[in-house]
Amino acid sequence: MQLSLQKLPAKWIGVSGLIMFILGSGVGFYGFPALIRSQIASNLALKKGSDLRKLWSKIPDGIPFKVYMFNVTNPMDVQVGKKPIVMEIGPYFYEEYKEKLDLKDNNEDDTVSFNPRDYFIFKREMSQGLTGDEVITIPHAAILAMALAVEREKPAALKMINKAVPHIFGHPTSIFVTAPVKNILFEGIPLYCNVTDFSAKAICSEIRKKDKDFLKLGDDIFGFSFFGIKNNSVGGRFRVKRGIENIRDVGQVVEYEGQKQLSVYDGDECNKFRGTDSTIFGPFLTPSDKIEAFAPDLCRSIGAVYTESIVYKGIHSFKYSAGFGDMSTDPELKCFCTTPDTCMKQGVHDLTRCSGAPIIASLPHFYDAAPEYQTGVIGLNPTKEKHEILMVFEPLTATPLVGYKRLQFNIAVHAIDKIDLMKEIPTVLLPILWVQEGMELKQEYLDKVASIFKIMGAVDVLKWILMVAGGGLGAAGAIIGYRKKSNEMDVEVSPSVPKKPAGISPLEVQTPPRY
Repeated sequence: MQLSLQKLPAKWIGVSGLIMFILGSGVGFYGFPALIRSQIASNLALKKGSDLRKLWSKIPDGIPFKVYMFNVTNPMDVQVGKKPIVMEIGPYFYEEYKEKLDLKDNNEDDTVSFNPRDYFIFKREMSQGLTGDEVITIPHAAILAMALAVEREKPAALKMINKAVPHIFGHPTSIFVTAPVKNILFEGIPLYCNVTDFSAKAICSEIRKKDKDFLKLGDDIFGFSFFGIKNNSVGGRFRVKRGIENIRDVGQVVEYEGQKQLSVYDGDECNKFRGTDSTIFGPFLTPSDKIEAFAPDLCRSIGAVYTESIVYKGIHSFKYSAGFGDMSTDPELKCFCTTPDTCMKQGVHDLTRCSGAPIIASLPHFYDAAPEYQTGVIGLNPTKEKHEILMVFEPLTATPLVGYKRLQFNIAVHAIDKIDLMKEIPTVLLPILWVQEGMELKQEYLDKVASIFKIMGAVDVLKWILMVAGGGLGAAGAIIGYRKKSNEMDVEVSPSVPKKPAGISPLEVQTPPRY
């Protein structure tokens, strides 16, 4: 026996519809989103023993790390003041493995301390035929850094440097060094301190004081390289927020090497730690949020800003880009200048105070940098797609779907009369190499992120079904109630029809009209 809505009490139908509508809207708009946010907060906190903590502590997969070298093709022309010509060679493909050591939790302030360690493995099969044995010519960063640092801090010692250079560096004929790429990057270019020359011995005594910055190639022979010291070495100690108390703070740097801020720059703003250690970010992103990370190698934090919303492989995402800004015009960046009167221009960052050497960081090929840096060297071709710092995040979980950190290292040179090798060189920002670290998230991890939104999508559909059904039942209840009310009113106002007397034909009886 079928039960029709018309036979049910109108009030029951209306109340049922109201309950369904409230349930659909309450669960869909408030209850389920709150539950999802709560679960995300719980799963992303760096709690001891959690799956995320294990993944954060030791990233299981190698991160692609590509190196591109700038081979100087006219070194002797540069020696007499002509414009450098460079040719890019690469990529040299490495897998970079990251882990965190000696983790110690502090429940009082919801932090965890650790030391990072990175190591690199060369992947010849991914290097497009390159082996690392290719011999190229680049600026001799060790000679130039030594001469420029002494000129800046102890100019009276320049003559001693000039006498020491031939003995320590193997009698170079220019400010450039020609060597295999593998030596430049990891194995080391020799600095000979097994010498008897007085000037060289004096310089070598200073080198020995900083032996942690050099490789040991032999008895009193040191090696200079760009990544050799960093490879498989333990980095400075971080203390970061775990995010248990406030998930938005997860990964935020609280201290580095026991200091609550840097002491590198003159202004407090530039010395502040902003952002995370770059391996995790707080969830629930909005377009107004900056993605910031502290980079010890740069002695500063870098902030990426939202550029647009996109759909990446079916996932709604936020796209971010980063740069160095312009310390010469931006008041907030002025404290990065080496002196108030010596500021680098748009798109570069001076690492002199950070590294002790006149190394300048920029984006590859001086992308987004002042034109004079780009035009000072022949052979550059800055391109947004290849050379910008790019990140794509799923905003709810702050999962990095795409991340490409790209940095170029340069050295700022100019003529120094008291150094024979530098008397006629031009004033120029010489590019040495650039690196790309990062990748797109693997499909297995993308599927995990997408599964959250499949559930949310199903709940969203259910929400609207309940709301529409509830609204329909409510409307049905109202209509049925109205009709029943109308029928009752009709019965009350209608007069009775008199019975037909016996023997009288139907035509003789008239029914009074209804009003």
